[in-house]
Amino acid sequence: MPLLPMPLWLAVLLFFGSLILGSVGALFGMSHGEANSLDQLSWVSAGAVCAQIPIVFVYMMFVKPPEIKRSIRVVAITFFIFAPLALATSGVLHAAFSSIGWENESDLGHETLQLLQISEFSSAMVVVVIAVTVGAGIVEEIVFRGLLLPSIPLFFRGVSVFGAMLVTSLIFALMHLGSVPLSALIGLVVLSIGLCWARAKSGGVFAPIFVHILFNTLNIAFVL
Repeated sequence: MPLLPMPLWLAVLLFFGSLILGSVGALFGMSHGEANSLDQLSWVSAGAVCAQIPIVFVYMMFVKPPEIKRSIRVVAITFFIFAPLALATSGVLHAAFSSIGWENESDLGHETLQLLQISEFSSAMVVVVIAVTVGAGIVEEIVFRGLLLPSIPLFFRGVSVFGAMLVTSLIFALMHLGSVPLSALIGLVVLSIGLCWARAKSGGVFAPIFVHILFNTLNIAFVL
């Protein structure tokens, strides 16, 4: 079971603090740029990430440097197994859901990908790409795999490792509700289980951070 590197009360405070700060940052970004534009998205994504930087710094005060060789091995295994599995799951379900009218056939997954595909290159695009790859990779892994995953067994005694992974993955996917179709949500559950596995096997958040960044970068590369 992944170990929590800090007192439980502090982990709970940081987890909910990240949700609040991220929401405040996103709301601040909503007041800038034209509605539903890439410019506004750059403000929203950068605002959400920047607002959560204090959470990242506090968390990093409690963690040890990663074991490089072990982390590289875990990153490679996780990325080459769970990234294709997540994409395949989303693709197959999207085709099935589209055929019965549950989803639009043209949906790309996350709404950010759709906006990036139809937008011309600009400084706003650079900000969005950095925020949703590096920014989201670091912040979301610290929040979900660093704080939530090892906290669940401390709240619910007797929960198995897989049970904690599944609960974390369901919450992680639900946090994207409204931004992605159902097929992509299920794909995110699959990806998150892999990220949880990477957290458990590597002993830290550095491996899942790198996998998350690589996965988001891969998705953006598909549409640009």
